[in-house]
Amino acid sequence: MSGLRAGLCLIMLAAAPAWAEDAADTALDARFAELDRQVFELGYNGCDLELMAALTSEDLEFYHDIGGVTLGRAAFIDSIDRNICGPDYHVTRALVPGSLVLHPLYDNGVLYGAVQSGEHMFSIVRPGAEPELTGRAGFTTLWRLEGEAWRMSRVLSFDHQPVTAAENE
Repeated sequence: MSGLRAGLCLIMLAAAPAWAEDAADTALDARFAELDRQVFELGYNGCDLELMAALTSEDLEFYHDIGGVTLGRAAFIDSIDRNICGPDYHVTRALVPGSLVLHPLYDNGVLYGAVQSGEHMFSIVRPGAEPELTGRAGFTTLWRLEGEAWRMSRVLSFDHQPVTAAENE
């Protein structure tokens, strides 16, 4: 019986690094899911341009398959102010549940960045009207640790597609 216990202990000890890694991955996924929430739910949907600026690298490069390239934090924030947060309508974004994927980037074991990707849906909200689902797209964000702050450094927004009539009901 003691040999069985010893064998079980050895198996548990061998598996411990995998459990610790799973816990670390879960914490990392949660951290970057929260950054995505801050950027989109608070910054983009809430038009909190100060928060958006705080989460954006000065040298941001934003590549959009319809709108082209936007270079730099100031141009990006101005674009959101003019095109997303207008007085006549507002564009909102919703993450497609289960689509968010994270790939951490390490330099000799030190986390310095992460590639986050997923799918999202967009709606137009006009004053006094119900939101109108207008499209879906894929995205990839390169997050970079700058000092102690995580900031979006490179963003790809691609494969913009209109929604079907069924999706809009």
